[in-house]
Amino acid sequence: MVTTRHALADSHDCRASAQKRQATFESPYHFVESGLPNVYLVGIDYYVCKKCGKQSADIPFVKDLMAKIARAVVKQETPLDGTEIRFLRKRLGKKSAEFAKIIGVTPEHYSRLESPREDHNPSGSADKLIRVYYSLLSGDETLKDTMNSNIEAYMASLHGEEQTSSFRAQLHDHEWEAEAVLA
Repeated sequence: MVTTRHALADSHDCRASAQKRQATFESPYHFVESGLPNVYLVGIDYYVCKKCGKQSADIPFVKDLMAKIARAVVKQETPLDGTEIRFLRKRLGKKSAEFAKIIGVTPEHYSRLESPREDHNPSGSADKLIRVYYSLLSGDETLKDTMNSNIEAYMASLHGEEQTSSFRAQLHDHEWEAEAVLA
């Protein structure tokens, strides 16, 4: 169990002034420590300092929680934003320059992708690549299975139910032409 605590060293001890609360759907705990601005927890105890209003929480199974948040980020239907891209990169333990190289952009371009500005969101293909890369390297078997199913469905949709049985290549005037031959 991880406990996060905030204290103002000069004015007071928040722990001595804390009031215990239960996070509910009506009053969830805002989990800013996740690195994302929009994560709220339900079903945990949290504390609010009566003097300054700062909050802290007892959060059990943090590693599992962070993995489940990452899974939700990858599976969401809306495009990834900068804070979500940064969150996924950090979950993989990659430096930004290393991650930029992996997805095929310059470090400067990648820096813009992690920017919270909406005009710096990744292209559709970069968004998918980030999700696939995270899914394959995160160790999350559920995400791997989902990605494999999505890839198989995509490949099947390219030609409907028809399957390629072979490929034919023919030389024409010093240039090869190749085509798939359906069964």
